[in-house]
Amino acid sequence: MEIKSILLSSVITLGLLSGCSEDMAMSTDKMISNVLESDNKLESYYAEGNMNVYEGDTLIEKMTFQEWHSSDGKKKIVTKDEIKQKSSYVMNDGKQLLIYEEGSDVANSIDISDEEFVSSMPSQREILIQMLEQQKDTHSYEFTGEEEVNGVKTNHIKVTKKSKKSILGDMELWIDPKGWFIMKSKMVNGENKIEHEYTKVDASPQFTDDTFTLTLPNDVEIQPVKDETVTLEEAEKALDTSFLTLNKEIAEIEKIELDELKGEINRSEVTVYYKKDDIPLLMLSIFPTPKDDEDEVGFPEEEEITVRGLKGLAMKELNMFQWDEEGLRYSLIIEHPDMSVDEVITLVEKMEWSSDR
Repeated sequence: MEIKSILLSSVITLGLLSGCSEDMAMSTDKMISNVLESDNKLESYYAEGNMNVYEGDTLIEKMTFQEWHSSDGKKKIVTKDEIKQKSSYVMNDGKQLLIYEEGSDVANSIDISDEEFVSSMPSQREILIQMLEQQKDTHSYEFTGEEEVNGVKTNHIKVTKKSKKSILGDMELWIDPKGWFIMKSKMVNGENKIEHEYTKVDASPQFTDDTFTLTLPNDVEIQPVKDETVTLEEAEKALDTSFLTLNKEIAEIEKIELDELKGEINRSEVTVYYKKDDIPLLMLSIFPTPKDDEDEVGFPEEEEITVRGLKGLAMKELNMFQWDEEGLRYSLIIEHPDMSVDEVITLVEKMEWSSDR
């Protein structure tokens, strides 16, 4: 999971949920209620904008982008790296997700025509509510007034972290309340700053049959991306050992994926997806404990915790934690909207080996 993606999606979440100018000190429950009751949304639009990323005063990334979004779920996004002078393309035509970076001889496609795939994806509203619940103890909200951004009247919201350990840092959001559209945002965390702004938004676009198509160079090969699912026995063989699993009475294994990572990492990594009552519960990645960074978890501002009597590290704001046990590293991400890190650790205490060791 990329930190930048988390930051950007969180900005969208906080902005949409903070679109009430009457009382920005309202409770989290009240904000959730406003989202559930509001019918305001921008279903179809064309937009242009830019994003700048800074380390200190140094501009390290400068992007411009175009977005096409239709009311039936089709999307196309073209992003240009103004420093490298290279463009990337992401298109969802309702049947496949196509991803291509200029200069590459390969484009990746993901089949999204399966109704089960579509129905399993949470709605934007569900994602917003879940993320707000995760952040309700870490940020405060302040409505500072109405401001115009590129001809659009917006509500200016300041989102301030309560703890220095918050991964999301401080944010400013300029939100169009008519469609809950974030016209502009700023995120600051330590020396890092991300600025994102829409310079043009057309809420009544005229799309054609060619809008949601992507013409690739003749020498580009389209490669489907498929899940490499394996059995429990095949996962053990890849790791060359048995590993910890949740008790069947606690949760059901939905699927197991195997990634054979090459290059500097060069390891086999197994990811087990669990569900409970047909609701995704958690995602557990398992791989050999790295020999050169046994104490490094990779989470910014991590918190030391105890898991199964062993030292672990957590980023509770993101519902993630990790620990090492008998030569394996376990990295866990909670997907269930009603489960906390502490609650899942209680379940983990009851884990059993997949087979005799």
